[in-house]
Formats: sequence, structure tokens, C-alpha cells
Amino acid sequence: MKIDNCIQFLQKNKIKVAAILGGIILLLIMIHVFSHLGEDRRVFIYPLSGSTRNQKEVRYLDSHPVQGKINYYVDELILGPSFYRGRALFTPGTQVEYCFLRQNSLYVGLSSEAALQETGAVCIEEGVKLFKKNIKKNFTGIKHIELFIDGNCISD
Repeated sequence: MKIDNCIQFLQKNKIKVAAILGGIILLLIMIHVFSHLGEDRRVFIYPLSGSTRNQKEVRYLDSHPVQGKINYYVDELILGPSFYRGRALFTPGTQVEYCFLRQNSLYVGLSSEAALQETGAVCIEEGVKLFKKNIKKNFTGIKHIELFIDGNCISD
């Protein structure tokens, strides 16, 4: 009996119900847009521990960082994942010594800790491959990446 009443009410008030649902959806969209105002959506790809798969992580980074967008992204990438079972690209403690863009080439220098193969990080070759993949996915204008570890160029 109650279901029949609800159905009759919805049939009589289709426009009102549609307007209310549309208003709720519009409100939710506005909340989402304004909650990330001044932030850029960036994707990070990290390997999963105990698996051959990679996992994507989305972070909202400041759109006007002091050090520049690319430097800020590289710093965040080197910090490693924030999700469970995520593995860092390089040994924990690795620091970015320099990072600059010239034309379409990015030059990044990492500290000597990146060359160490300690627990928690992937092998250097996989770390370099994922590092470059992350940069190219988030900054499509960058065509070439030169990565240096302790002053030594790491080639593909």
C-alpha cells in the first residue's frame, strides 16, 4: 500500500523530483570543484609489493608552488607512495639535488642513495623506467629526460 502511494506521488511530481535531484547533483559537482580550487590533479604510478603490477595514486598538488610545478612533482614522486603495499621508486632517503627544464628536456639529479638497493625500493632499472613514465604522463611537453644519480648519467 505504501509503495503504491510513493509511485503515485512520483508520477504526479516528476518535474519537482527531477529538479531536486538535478540540484543535488549540481551541488555535489560544485563542492568537488571548489574543494580542489588552486590545486592540480597529478597521477603517480608506483609498483606494488609482492606483485608485478603497478598502482596509480592521485594527489592534488598546489598549482603555484614556490619551486615550480615540475620540481614539486619530482619531490613528491621521490617521497614514494602513500598507499599500503606501495614500493618507492628509489631507496628511502634519496633526495633531489637539482631539477630543471631546458626546452623539451628535463634534467634531474638524485643523491647517491638512489643507487643503493635496500629493502622497500625496486631495482634501479625499474625505478628509472617508472620515474620517466610518471614524468611523461603528467607533463606531456617533456620529450626527453636525463636522470643523474650521484653525478652519473643513467641511460635507457
